[in-house]
Amino acid sequence: MKTTLIKTRLGMLMLGGLSLMATAAQADWNRNGHPQVRHAYQQSQAYSQQINTRQARQMDRIEAGNHNGSLTRHEVRDLMREQHEIQAMERHFRADGIIDAREFQRLDHALNQADRNIRAERHDRQARYAYNTRPR
Repeated sequence: MKTTLIKTRLGMLMLGGLSLMATAAQADWNRNGHPQVRHAYQQSQAYSQQINTRQARQMDRIEAGNHNGSLTRHEVRDLMREQHEIQAMERHFRADGIIDAREFQRLDHALNQADRNIRAERHDRQARYAYNTRPR
């Protein structure tokens, strides 16, 4: 009787251990080995690269406008605030590890709007002049 109880408990412990190992192996397979998960991760990396490239280009345009005087300091401040909001949105979307297609569309829309704002501010004929003097 006692040996049967010990064998039963030992069998249940072995079965529980095997099920835990199978669950861990399945979790590892879904995260790294499954083709759909790998594709989603690669797509997220491509989205991130596009977003970062566009943001870097927009920052360069803002700095160039600040340097050549086509942007006032208030315009620079507002455009930089908009860039920081886009970066915060990207961090929020990346919190779960990937950026999906819908999140990319929202970021792309925000970057398009920022692009239009930069162009409008740089070409609005407001200029920053040293010592409030206008060229003659």
